[in-house]
Amino acid sequence: MKAKSTKEYVERERERILSACTQCGRCFEVCPMANYVEPDKASHDSRAVVGGILAILRDQRGDAPSLSWARFCMASGECVPACPESVNPMLMVRLARMIASGGTGNDPQFKMVDDLAHFPRMKTFAQMQLSADEVDEWL
Repeated sequence: MKAKSTKEYVERERERILSACTQCGRCFEVCPMANYVEPDKASHDSRAVVGGILAILRDQRGDAPSLSWARFCMASGECVPACPESVNPMLMVRLARMIASGGTGNDPQFKMVDDLAHFPRMKTFAQMQLSADEVDEWL
């Protein structure tokens, strides 16, 4: 059934994702932006980070790593083929960003960056494959 509005589309996709995602964490493991999740990616359990994204989709409070991942997703699409359940994790994280930023009328869980060059800069850093020390030096 085709959605009649953006709101219907978001709701339909949210429900589809929540019912299909097994929280395996593969999407986070292959994401190039996961290296920039605060704090350091190495300290995160990928299943827990995905669980935080799913919590956001349920209109619950996301934890710091999940909110960070939602904020910095650059829609590389690397996560899509990694998903064994065909969830489309890129869409899952983008919907979580919309919800967590208050885009669906709920209270925002983080403030969107007003710097128009922020995301192009983050994409450049991701492509450079900098170490955590190098990122700290540049930022």
